[in-house]
Amino acid sequence: MDRRTALKLVGGALSLSALPPLPLLQKRLHVAQNTSHLFFLPGDLKRIRANAETALLKDYFQECLNVDFEQDRKELDEALADKFLFTGRRKVMAMIERESLVYLIKPDQQRSAYLLELLEVVQKLDKWDYFLEGEAKPLGFQLAPQAAIMLLFAKEVLGDALSPEQQADLLHAITEKGCVPCYNALYTMEHHPDTKNWRFDPDFLANYDIDMSRWPIILDGTNLKAIPCAGLGLGALALRGRDKRADDWLDLAVHSTKEFLAMFSKDGSYFEGVSYSDYSMRNLFVFMEAHQNIIGDIDWFDLVNFYGYAEYIACLQMGEKPEKGKIDVVNFSDANASVHASSALWVANRGRSGLAQYVAENYVDHRSINDAGPANYADRRMFTDLLWYRPEIKAEPPGARLLNKRLDLDWVICRSGWDKNDNVIAFRSGMPANHEHADRNSFIFKAFGERLLTDPYGAAYDWRQPKWLLRLTEAHNAVLVDGKGHQYHKGEEGTNASHAEAHLLRYVDRGEIVWWCSDATQAYQLVDADVDLVMRSVLFLKPDVLVIFDQLRKKHNASTFAARFHPENSDGMAALRKHGSNAFWIERPHAVLLGKVAAEAGITLNQNLLDIPKEDGIFPYFQAETAAATSSQIVTALQVSPRSDMARLQPAEIARRDDGWQISITNRSVKILTTGDVPEFVV
Repeated sequence: MDRRTALKLVGGALSLSALPPLPLLQKRLHVAQNTSHLFFLPGDLKRIRANAETALLKDYFQECLNVDFEQDRKELDEALADKFLFTGRRKVMAMIERESLVYLIKPDQQRSAYLLELLEVVQKLDKWDYFLEGEAKPLGFQLAPQAAIMLLFAKEVLGDALSPEQQADLLHAITEKGCVPCYNALYTMEHHPDTKNWRFDPDFLANYDIDMSRWPIILDGTNLKAIPCAGLGLGALALRGRDKRADDWLDLAVHSTKEFLAMFSKDGSYFEGVSYSDYSMRNLFVFMEAHQNIIGDIDWFDLVNFYGYAEYIACLQMGEKPEKGKIDVVNFSDANASVHASSALWVANRGRSGLAQYVAENYVDHRSINDAGPANYADRRMFTDLLWYRPEIKAEPPGARLLNKRLDLDWVICRSGWDKNDNVIAFRSGMPANHEHADRNSFIFKAFGERLLTDPYGAAYDWRQPKWLLRLTEAHNAVLVDGKGHQYHKGEEGTNASHAEAHLLRYVDRGEIVWWCSDATQAYQLVDADVDLVMRSVLFLKPDVLVIFDQLRKKHNASTFAARFHPENSDGMAALRKHGSNAFWIERPHAVLLGKVAAEAGITLNQNLLDIPKEDGIFPYFQAETAAATSSQIVTALQVSPRSDMARLQPAEIARRDDGWQISITNRSVKILTTGDVPEFVV
């Protein structure tokens, strides 16, 4: 990438002084390497084996080595018997991935024999995925492409250890049970009118009540387009010259991959959230790398702002979860985990990005096998971590430039610093998205290592389950009109996008003082056409003060307006209590929040629980509700501190003025001026 291209990607309107420093670009390989190897070149083997001894990956590889075969075979039998095919088949593929890595790095006769046994088991399965078109046409969205990738990797690792007959049998299975379903999936997404009824395989135990008639259209714009691209693309590369369909398959995989990559925003952000970007890219990167090495006619790195993608991953970090070594992320939608190292390592390698290297080394779940409880490397590591890691690339942590970030998605993430216990606010404006929640104008506030105001994890995918409620506005730090949130579907087509929109009208970044304004009127009008304005403005006075200002108006009929505040309580450690009539405390083990609310027509503060059975969790919240009126303004002043220093907190003072509001909080004075179309903050 030349400098002109890089400047264009980060925004040509910015001054040079505001631009991120360009990575040190070494020669990027974008020509064919005269190889048929899909995954690694023979000359890479020494480096790959050395990676198994690095601090980043040695515990992962040690976990791969330390296998109790009796227990493993028991788990294999259980996985094959699992009628919820997704979990069982994934477990089998993970075993193949593990055994292939062991054979690649530390060949062993017992392990190679077990790998061959696992390959034979998978080849004998009559199908690899759980989607069908019509009566029996297989569609490969998740399991079939994953199986194709894993079996191709095992084939390359084993090499001459496989007899010609074994290689032929393996390729046949990959072709018919992997490539054909992946091709069917991509073809039907490309040709919607020709598509017949999609359905789940009757052997798939999950009993979802979903109308799939529009799924070819819906999935064509989601992460599930990416996975079959990877499986089909790799299979086609392996089958060139062996199967007459391979060239057409490769063309479709390339075309569909380009279509998927076009879903990324210009700044490198991805609309479904960080974990869905990871699921897509950790698979697509495998195909893109192989295609670049074997064909070499596309420089895939130039099709997305991947430097920006590394920034996106970094900006969505929120320290750690209470479980040791578990990474916490901004979990708008169902996105609930950080990336695999591979999703950043490919960027680090191809773009010589120090930030991407830092992401791979620091923003991946890192519980060790020596920690209490079961290790989790099998979930957050991948074979390409070992293939692509280059320790010589100098990691560069995110700096001051990324402390305040407005994404092209109209998401805002601002923080007081990059330490895991620094304070972070994440705000959700923007457009609908697959896997989304009804969360326009909602926010998450994490301070001193505690989610004092959260977007709860664990929302149900099935509309019939009680925790479907966690998808709705009522379960978010957002506004209700007459007790109702903004528009959201009823789950009849799954977890697809709604029609609800919000838009940032203003964003002001002054370093330690940041504010923005977001209009979500359209989202609420879809529920109540009489809504005339739902606008939320947020001021972040670093490190410990938030001011939330809601402007709410109806066209004709009076309504009650309410703002809700939900603490993290999955561990049962949140304590809520009122302080007088209109202030409240939220206490977590390491930090506390003190809030104060006020409104034009008076306000009532109540504490309650979401209507979810206790066996599914206890979800407490505060609700500040106005009296019925055609318009109202709600001011919420929030301050936080470590629990050890909570005695210094005193409720804010909030007063109405002719031109807006006056707030005194933590020895600071804030004015909200409301004389214009968009409010202004004066600090």
